[in-house]
Order: sequence, then structure tokens, then C-alpha cells
Amino acid sequence: MDVRSNGTQSTGSHPLLIDRGELRSVLSNLSHELCRPLTSLKAGFDLLLGEPAASFTAEQRSHMQTMVSLCDDLLRLTRSYLDYAGLVQGSRPLCLGRFTIAAMIHEIGRQFGSAAAARQVQWETRVEASLDAAVVTDASRCQQILGNLVTNALKYTPIGGRIEVVGRVEGDSWSVTVADSGPGIPPDALEMVFEPFFRLARDEHSGVEGNGLGLAICRELVGQLQGSIALASVVGQGTSATVRFPIEIRTVET
Repeated sequence: MDVRSNGTQSTGSHPLLIDRGELRSVLSNLSHELCRPLTSLKAGFDLLLGEPAASFTAEQRSHMQTMVSLCDDLLRLTRSYLDYAGLVQGSRPLCLGRFTIAAMIHEIGRQFGSAAAARQVQWETRVEASLDAAVVTDASRCQQILGNLVTNALKYTPIGGRIEVVGRVEGDSWSVTVADSGPGIPPDALEMVFEPFFRLARDEHSGVEGNGLGLAICRELVGQLQGSIALASVVGQGTSATVRFPIEIRTVET
């Protein structure tokens, strides 16, 4: 699925698009191959650090602790690639249930409200629908989607900025919009940010952390929930991401 800023889908080719089967195979093999030596390397450093303090100078011990930390970072990265490969494969079945939109928005507030306060970001969540409005969906996938979108918003919103999470019911669908007052996304990148591993040049130079998989994961999960995702952004003013789902997901009988 190729997602544009206005929410329409394009069937045209794009230079960043990667064959899903090939991507899954490469990521899975690469992650497995990297995890083994990284785990062994980390274990070796842990053994060395367990030696008496007199065996190393303070500077040597500090270097080894840095290398252990780098191993942990690389393990997290490779495991995230492995998770994405499984997601593309669609190996996890849907777990459908009936949930209220208000409860899901409340959970997002519980998870991220304190982090927003710590970053001095104005935080608001609200539901523009009846509090008991219920939907049939996979709540775990929904929470992962919304969590990724809010994490992105927190990453880019400056001190004193604002993040708003709004749930709505519109006919036979429901939606959640996560809007921030961050730096925005250039128009020519609104489509590309959904591709795996794509990162804006400004992020690479500014030291903003990320593996380029957050929005790609959101797109895969949204598709599994029979929904759509759209971005709207103005450079220098902020970005809003809207996910839309059917009120009730219907399984397809085979």
C-alpha cells in the first residue's frame, strides 16, 4: 500500500518500494546472523567486567561498559528488524474483541501523559463521540499503532509544544488523529516516510534516534486491520497522522 498525504492509495511504482517477500527474507536472515555474534560478544564483555576491579584501569572498564551498551543497542536494532520481518509475513493472527474508543484513548494517555509532562509538552486526549462507543478490532495492534505515532510526536515536538490525540466516530468508521507542533515533514517526503528504513536527512544530522521502521510498521498493522493511514504536515508548524478503521472488522472466511 502506497500512502499519500491526502489518504489516497497509489498503485504506481516508487523507487523506494521493496518486494515484501524479498524484504522479509533479507531481514530475517540478517537479524539471525547478527544476533548470534552480538549475543556472544556481549556475554564476553560481561565476563570481563565480572573480573576484579584491579584487573583493569578505570578507563579500560569504561570502554568495555560503552561496548556493552553498543551491543545492547545493536541487539535491539536487529530484533526490531526480525519483528518487522514477521509482521510483513503476517504470522500473527488477529485477536478481535469489542472495545470502547474511550478506553483505548485513555490507555494512550496513561502510557504517554507523564512522558509529555516531563518534556514540558502540552498534552491533550479526547473522544469526539459517545464514551461508550464500541468497535470490534484487535486492541493490541491498535495500541501498537497509536503508540508508534505518539512516540514519533514526542520525539519531534519541542519543549513548550503541543500534542493532541483525538478519537472520532464517522459513519461506519472510526479514527484517531495524533497531531503535534513539531518541525513538520517536507511535502516530497510525506510518501517516503512510510517506506522501511527511510529517514529524513535532517534527522540523521540532528542526532534524532530511530531505525526508520516506526511508520512502516504502522502501515503494515493498519493494513491488517483493514484501515488506512494518512499524514498532513506543514513545515515549521507540525504534523498530524490519522488512522481510520471500520467500526467492525469482518474476518474473511477461506
